[in-house]
Amino acid sequence: MNAPHRRKEWLEFKDWCGQRKLKAFPAHPWTLSAYIVWLEAHRRYRTLHKRMDVIARVHIRACVHSPDQEDLVKRTLEAIEARRAAGPHKSFTGKDLLEPKKRKLKLAEKAEKKKLSHLPRLVSKRPQPEI
Repeated sequence: MNAPHRRKEWLEFKDWCGQRKLKAFPAHPWTLSAYIVWLEAHRRYRTLHKRMDVIARVHIRACVHSPDQEDLVKRTLEAIEARRAAGPHKSFTGKDLLEPKKRKLKLAEKAEKKKLSHLPRLVSKRPQPEI
Protein backbone atom coordinates (compact mmCIF):
# COMPACT_ATOMS: atom_id res chain seq x y z
CA MET A 1 0.00 0.00 0.00
CA ASN A 2 2.29 2.73 -1.22
CA ALA A 3 -0.29 5.30 -2.19
CA PRO A 4 -1.60 7.37 0.73
CA HIS A 5 -5.19 7.22 -0.54
CA ARG A 6 -5.12 3.42 -0.45
CA ARG A 7 -3.83 3.50 3.10
CA LYS A 8 -6.61 5.91 4.06
CA GLU A 9 -9.23 3.66 2.46
CA TRP A 10 -7.86 0.58 4.23
CA LEU A 11 -7.83 2.41 7.57
CA GLU A 12 -11.44 3.49 7.04
CA PHE A 13 -12.45 -0.15 6.44
CA LYS A 14 -10.47 -1.18 9.51
CA ASP A 15 -12.18 1.49 11.64
CA TRP A 16 -15.59 0.47 10.28
CA CYS A 17 -14.89 -3.13 11.30
CA GLY A 18 -13.62 -2.02 14.71
CA GLN A 19 -16.78 -0.04 15.45
CA ARG A 20 -18.87 -3.14 14.72
CA LYS A 21 -16.47 -5.55 16.47
CA LEU A 22 -15.70 -7.39 13.23
CA LYS A 23 -12.34 -8.71 12.07
CA ALA A 24 -10.83 -6.60 9.27
CA PHE A 25 -7.99 -8.98 8.41
CA PRO A 26 -8.51 -11.59 7.13
CA ALA A 27 -11.96 -10.29 6.33
CA HIS A 28 -14.87 -12.70 6.20
CA PRO A 29 -17.00 -12.47 3.02
CA TRP A 30 -20.02 -11.52 5.14
CA THR A 31 -18.04 -8.60 6.61
CA LEU A 32 -17.10 -7.35 3.15
CA SER A 33 -20.71 -7.71 1.93
CA ALA A 34 -22.00 -5.73 4.91
CA TYR A 35 -19.38 -3.05 4.26
CA ILE A 36 -20.41 -2.86 0.59
CA VAL A 37 -24.06 -2.38 1.55
CA TRP A 38 -23.04 0.31 4.04
CA LEU A 39 -20.93 2.02 1.34
CA GLU A 40 -23.88 2.02 -1.04
CA ALA A 41 -25.87 4.12 1.41
CA HIS A 42 -23.07 6.43 2.53
CA ARG A 43 -20.67 6.85 -0.41
CA ARG A 44 -20.73 7.26 -4.18
CA TYR A 45 -20.96 4.19 -6.40
CA ARG A 46 -17.40 4.60 -7.73
CA THR A 47 -16.04 4.51 -4.19
CA LEU A 48 -17.48 1.06 -3.68
CA HIS A 49 -15.25 -0.57 -6.31
CA LYS A 50 -12.18 1.38 -5.21
CA ARG A 51 -12.59 0.18 -1.62
CA MET A 52 -13.06 -3.42 -2.73
CA ASP A 53 -9.88 -3.18 -4.78
CA VAL A 54 -7.89 -1.86 -1.81
CA ILE A 55 -9.22 -4.59 0.51
CA ALA A 56 -8.40 -7.27 -2.09
CA ARG A 57 -4.86 -5.89 -2.54
CA VAL A 58 -4.18 -6.01 1.19
CA HIS A 59 -5.28 -9.64 1.35
CA ILE A 60 -3.36 -10.69 -1.78
CA ARG A 61 -0.14 -9.01 -0.61
CA ALA A 62 -0.37 -10.92 2.65
CA CYS A 63 -0.89 -14.19 0.69
CA VAL A 64 -4.38 -14.62 2.15
CA HIS A 65 -7.49 -15.56 0.18
CA SER A 66 -9.28 -12.37 -0.89
CA PRO A 67 -12.93 -12.22 0.25
CA ASP A 68 -14.03 -10.36 -2.90
CA GLN A 69 -13.88 -13.64 -4.87
CA GLU A 70 -16.59 -15.30 -2.76
CA ASP A 71 -20.12 -15.89 -4.10
CA LEU A 72 -21.73 -13.90 -1.28
CA VAL A 73 -19.80 -10.76 -2.21
CA LYS A 74 -20.48 -11.25 -5.93
CA ARG A 75 -24.22 -11.66 -5.30
CA THR A 76 -24.23 -8.53 -3.15
CA LEU A 77 -22.56 -6.56 -5.93
CA GLU A 78 -25.03 -7.93 -8.50
CA ALA A 79 -27.97 -6.87 -6.31
CA ILE A 80 -26.54 -3.36 -5.91
CA GLU A 81 -25.93 -3.05 -9.64
CA ALA A 82 -29.47 -4.27 -10.38
CA ARG A 83 -30.90 -1.61 -8.04
CA ARG A 84 -28.72 0.99 -9.68
CA ALA A 85 -29.84 -0.09 -13.17
CA ALA A 86 -33.50 0.09 -12.13
CA GLY A 87 -33.18 3.85 -11.74
CA PRO A 88 -33.50 6.29 -8.90
CA HIS A 89 -35.90 5.42 -6.15
CA LYS A 90 -38.34 8.17 -5.36
CA SER A 91 -39.98 7.65 -2.03
CA PHE A 92 -41.63 11.08 -2.15
CA THR A 93 -43.35 12.21 -5.31
CA GLY A 94 -44.15 15.72 -4.13
CA LYS A 95 -47.88 15.08 -4.18
CA ASP A 96 -49.87 16.29 -1.18
CA LEU A 97 -51.18 13.20 0.56
CA LEU A 98 -53.87 15.08 2.48
CA GLU A 99 -55.42 16.63 -0.61
CA PRO A 100 -58.85 15.14 -1.31
CA LYS A 101 -58.91 12.84 -4.29
CA LYS A 102 -60.86 14.02 -7.30
CA ARG A 103 -63.39 11.50 -8.47
CA LYS A 104 -64.02 11.19 -12.16
CA LEU A 105 -67.67 10.68 -13.08
CA LYS A 106 -68.51 8.18 -15.73
CA LEU A 107 -70.94 9.11 -18.49
CA ALA A 108 -73.62 6.84 -17.05
CA GLU A 109 -73.32 8.49 -13.64
CA LYS A 110 -73.61 11.93 -15.17
CA ALA A 111 -76.88 10.96 -16.90
CA GLU A 112 -78.32 9.50 -13.71
CA LYS A 113 -77.94 12.66 -11.66
CA LYS A 114 -81.20 13.35 -9.89
CA LYS A 115 -82.80 16.73 -9.96
CA LEU A 116 -84.07 18.33 -6.81
CA SER A 117 -87.81 18.34 -6.44
CA HIS A 118 -89.97 20.72 -4.45
CA LEU A 119 -92.38 17.88 -3.60
CA PRO A 120 -91.53 15.30 -0.95
CA ARG A 121 -91.15 11.67 -1.94
CA LEU A 122 -94.27 9.62 -1.52
CA VAL A 123 -93.91 6.90 1.02
CA SER A 124 -96.15 3.91 0.77
CA LYS A 125 -97.66 3.02 4.08
CA ARG A 126 -98.46 -0.50 4.98
CA PRO A 127 -101.99 -1.13 6.01
CA GLN A 128 -102.30 -1.43 9.74
CA PRO A 129 -103.51 -4.78 10.97
CA GLU A 130 -106.97 -4.62 12.44
CA ILE A 131 -107.29 -5.77 15.96
